[in-house]
Parts: sequence; structure tokens; C-alpha cells
Amino acid sequence: MQTLDNGPAPQRPEALTSVAVLGGGLAGMAAAWRLVNAGYRVTLVERRPYLGGRAYSFVDRETGQEIDNGQHVFLGCCDAYRRFLDEIGSLELTSRQKRLHVEVRAPDGARGILSGLPLPAPFHLLPSLLRYPHVSIGERLRAIPALLLMWLERKRDRPALRRQSFHHWLRSHWQSERAIDAFWNLLIIPALNDSAEDVSASAGFMLFQEALLRDRNGGNIGFARAGLSAIMGDAVRERLTDAGADVLLDRTADAIVVEDGRVTGVRLTGDETLPVDACVSALPPDVLLRLLPEEVREHAAFAPAATHTWSPIVNLHVWYDRQIAEFEFLAFVDSPVQWVFNRTAIAGLEGPGQYITVSLSGAWEFWPMSKEALREKFIPELARLFPAAKDAEITRFVIVKEQRATFRSLPDAADNRLPSATPLPNLFLAGDWTDTGWPATMESAVRSGNIAAEAVGRNADVRDSSMSC
Repeated sequence: MQTLDNGPAPQRPEALTSVAVLGGGLAGMAAAWRLVNAGYRVTLVERRPYLGGRAYSFVDRETGQEIDNGQHVFLGCCDAYRRFLDEIGSLELTSRQKRLHVEVRAPDGARGILSGLPLPAPFHLLPSLLRYPHVSIGERLRAIPALLLMWLERKRDRPALRRQSFHHWLRSHWQSERAIDAFWNLLIIPALNDSAEDVSASAGFMLFQEALLRDRNGGNIGFARAGLSAIMGDAVRERLTDAGADVLLDRTADAIVVEDGRVTGVRLTGDETLPVDACVSALPPDVLLRLLPEEVREHAAFAPAATHTWSPIVNLHVWYDRQIAEFEFLAFVDSPVQWVFNRTAIAGLEGPGQYITVSLSGAWEFWPMSKEALREKFIPELARLFPAAKDAEITRFVIVKEQRATFRSLPDAADNRLPSATPLPNLFLAGDWTDTGWPATMESAVRSGNIAAEAVGRNADVRDSSMSC
């Protein structure tokens, strides 16, 4: 067994060696990876027949091509996620821009570029912002002091920012509705899966600070060139198994067994009980609560877990019989289409056809629509945005919906995010919804797994502790 720096793994004291990790999403995978490399005996339990959680891929039965459940991207500021991929040997299956470059189009043909120059942050953005054509010159100039105020803010989590919406803060700082729609929401909606009107100012500050204002490479966009399952779920399963961990797929945890104020086991479907010295729950908050005994569930420390709300994402997968445009990805304003990714180019697929994905975040309007209704709405819109698509034939059209894609970063929603440590001294929490300081992203999920694994290490003597409910 090897540690993350490729040295021999330290052996844990016999008093605390067995750790169950519940949930095989990114948070659970990251926690299990850290723990097995720290010398623990790890059992990862996942109810699905594969790892990956909300980031997975599957083979389309008609085209034979691998489809991601959604177009997941990461940014240059996502250090923990990139480090995780590097450690499991998958980083080489991704690409990341060396410099931020996003082309933003409008249906009338106007094109703008948001890009970074080799200047100190945040001034690397200034030239492209001043040329950005989708808002007026006055709106561009008024965006500059708002960005500088965010850059200067050192307490983005202060109550005044947590309790108001980002939209309210922007409007009170000289930003027009047009500027919010065509500039600020361009990043807010795909990154936070909600509009500026709904997310907290604190969440908006966090996003712009980390992605654009603190490091000129923080917003560089990265994405997988292979299927998500190939670079994460399948790769992690192989690496964990090679390291001696047990990966139980297609197995459901029915209960977390608590005796004398500590976790003693996990009961699986079929009445099998897995004895453990510690447990990391990387489950959604509502599932976690169902697994806990009633007297534990009612403890005040767990109460916020029941108050999260969720936002949907809808992804359209469209195959044309010919190429409709040359690009890797594009953003759009003044259109229901938000971001479009050219999967043929990204994945290096052979032509002559072209496979694109349309990613619709904060998709409240589109979630209840049928496949036929979505096709009727978006195929003509794609033909309007890509004129060559008017003469192209649609050879395949697939819809993938995630109703509970991300928790919502609403004003004061940070109060719902629990720490990794719990009143049970050997139960620890992971998941992008826990208190990582990041919104619901792959980066937050990996950070939460790392935090939980570190918490297990700090509590190696948990056998001597107990909880009073």
C-alpha cells in the first residue's frame, strides 16, 4: 500500500482500523482514497452498481458513444479536484485552458470574448471586459467598481452578504438588469445552478473571487475528454481495490447502528451488519437522516440537514449528420440555450456527424417538460444560433435530467451546511452540501471527503468518547 506521496502507508493502531464510507459519489471516493492511503481498512458502500454519484457516464444504446450525465467542468481554482484526478491517474484524460477564453454569442450574430491576459489579477480581465459587446459601454464601466469591491472584500461570509441576494447587492451597486442577465449570470447560473436573484451575495462573492479576481488562472476552464465514469468512478474503484479497500457496489445501507453513543456498525440490506470502528457518511442529507436512529436524528446538531432545497439541471444531447460549427464550447446570451459543448471535438470522435450537448442550469422551466416538448423548443433555437444546423438532420436526441443536481446557495443557506464532525465521536460527514466554504461543485465534494478523512485521523481515540442526546 502506498501513501499519496508514494511512501509506505503508516499502519493505524488496532484500536481504530476499520472505516466504512457510505456513498460512492465524489465525496465518498475522495474520503475512501485518503483513508486507504493513510493505512485504514476501508469499506466503501454504494447502492448503485457503479461509483460516481452525480458525475457518471453511460453508453448510448444507438450511437455506442459514452454519454456523461451532464457536462461537468472544473476551473483553475479547483485545486483539490485536480489533485485528486492526478493521484488516481486521470488528470491526463482532461484538458484545461492555459488562459481563460470564453466566446459569448447572441442570436443576432454579436460575438464577444471574455479572456485573461498575462497581467496581475484582477486586471487581467479588464481589456476583454471593456470590449464586451453584450452590454453598453456604461454598463461595462459600472461593472469595474463592483468587481473591485468584491476583490477588496476580505469577509465574504459576513452576515450582511449572507442574508441578501447577489441580485440585490448588484442592483445596489449600479448594475442594471441587462448587465446582470448578460454578464453576471453568465458565470453565476452554470456555477451555482441558480440565478443571481436567488443565490446569496456571499456565494456570488465567493465565486467571482476564486474564479476571476484572486488569480489570473483561477477561471481557466477544464473538462474531461473521456467519459466521467472512466476518469473517476472506474478509476477510483480500480485504485481502491488495488490498495486493499473493499468496494461494495449495488449494496444499500439500511441503518447506521449506534450503541453507547458511538457507531458500531452499518446494517446493509438483507440484515447483514458491517462492524466498523468509524463511519464516514457521504450520503445526501435526507438519506443520512433516515439511516440514523431516531434519538440521534432528533439531536439539534443534525436538524439543519433536513432544510436543504435543490436545483435541477437538464442536459440535451444532440447528434447531427454533419458538422454545424467549429468550436469546443460556447456561451450564449438572449437565448434559452446557455452553454453548448462540442463533444465531437472534446472527445476526439470521428465525423462526419457532430455530437453536441446543451447544458441548462437552474432549469426550473425545463425540468417538467417532456422530451418532445424540449425538442420542439430547442432544435429550432439551435438552428437559429447555428445556421448550418437548418439543413442538418438530427440522428439522435437524448435528454438527461438531474432533479436534485445541487443544493441551493440561497441567502442564509450556509447555516444548513454541517461540519464534518458530529455529536457521535466516530461518525463524520462528507458531501458537497457540508461546510466546505465552496458551492455545490466537484471541488466542494472532493474537499469534503478530504476534510472527513482528516477528521477521522484526528479522532483515532474515539472509542473512549460518547454522545449524550
